[in-house]
Amino acid sequence: MRFLLFDRITSIEPGKRVSGVKCVNLTDESLRGHFDRRALVPGSLVIESMIQLTAWAAITKHDFVYSVVLSVLEDAQIPPDLGPGHRIDLFGELLGTNPKGSMARTWAEIDGERIASVGRVIYAHMPVPDPEALRAQYRYLSGPALESDA
Repeated sequence: MRFLLFDRITSIEPGKRVSGVKCVNLTDESLRGHFDRRALVPGSLVIESMIQLTAWAAITKHDFVYSVVLSVLEDAQIPPDLGPGHRIDLFGELLGTNPKGSMARTWAEIDGERIASVGRVIYAHMPVPDPEALRAQYRYLSGPALESDA
């Protein structure tokens, strides 16, 4: 993925659940010139950050031999009026996974209040040529505290 839209993985149970953080600030590239009077975070980018984070639950479950590609999302709710200056807590749960694909649900909260959700996400799995490179990316995103989880 070219643009990483979350900041950190904060906890993970491979194959089950993952949580992470996205901090929205006024210097985010997506806010530059987006609206004239008031900066607003595009809801699609919140959804993308949730989907990117949740993918790691599947990637770690399959020991980094597959990457994932979004195939389907259903029942998406997006924040209509989200501005910069928020810490968004992201959550994802795998509902099922096998070598061909995974199904999950994901949501985002600010101060314990749900602001966005996707009821069903389906990922297709793609073999990766270098699992160690994918593992290194995970270590970078999760930091030393979670390195032993994968």
